[in-house]
Amino acid sequence: MAIYLFFVIPTYSFNGGVVDSITTTENGRPSTSKPYITKEFSISGAGALKAFTANGNIDVLPSSSIDQVTVELYVDRGFSFWSNANNLDNFRITILKRDNEIVASVERKKRDTGLFSGSISFSFKIYVPESMSSELKTLSGDISLAEVHGQQMVKTGGGHISVTDASGQFKGYTSAGNIEIKDSQGTIYAQSESGDIRIDRSSGEFRLRTKEGNILSERISGTMLGRVKNGDISARFIRVGKGINLETTAGDIDVEVPNRTGYQLMLRGSKIQFAESDEVDGQIETDHIKGRYGDSGPPIELRTYAGKIMLEIK
Repeated sequence: MAIYLFFVIPTYSFNGGVVDSITTTENGRPSTSKPYITKEFSISGAGALKAFTANGNIDVLPSSSIDQVTVELYVDRGFSFWSNANNLDNFRITILKRDNEIVASVERKKRDTGLFSGSISFSFKIYVPESMSSELKTLSGDISLAEVHGQQMVKTGGGHISVTDASGQFKGYTSAGNIEIKDSQGTIYAQSESGDIRIDRSSGEFRLRTKEGNILSERISGTMLGRVKNGDISARFIRVGKGINLETTAGDIDVEVPNRTGYQLMLRGSKIQFAESDEVDGQIETDHIKGRYGDSGPPIELRTYAGKIMLEIK
């Protein structure tokens, strides 16, 4: 039985005051090597972060203090013949604290359709305590998180997503980039329209989806559900949790699982490579295997409509 995964990461907007001061400038012009604005906030408990930029990157990094959040905004004016294209008066910059929530956003006041109107970018580096949760969005840029242990929701319209040493719940979406997750654990939802999803040294429940990319995973412990439209799936498991359910329309599936008491197998593809097929109690065909391997166990369901299936038990 095929399982289809759909999740929606909502968009959001911020309302609040414009920042009241600029702490760092260089010769009257913002510099990308130094923060254009730096603000620090004290929080109690886990706290929450909301960050948005119309054009730029967002990096969330570990803070040196358990109750301190530092927000740095970097401005890159890019290149333009027209002075109006990099006029900061066209943007509303908001960095503030509401209760135990930190809000950092850059929004365009009015649409600028000049020849080089999109050359200016605003990027955030935000240092947070490890227990902080976040909602991060950029319309055009990369997002990275490191050493966070809460609930994270991120979305980028045209960039890559990178997560390292995270735990809890993570939901990530990119329309034109890759998603890379390392040394993390928890419940992980990842979706890309045209990029790869790569996971390494991680554990938990994984729900993955990409249309025009591949799913590539190494040293995984837990449960995985994955869907690919035009790409391959590769998964190397150290431990299998509740089960594995992987499907691709036009690609190969290559899975390696540890030797244990057994599995429930349902494999279907144009060709199946499984060395222990003679040990399966059930239906065995060149393009279809359904039955019990060993003393039964978690299900492994692999399905491709125009590719090969390779299953190895080690």
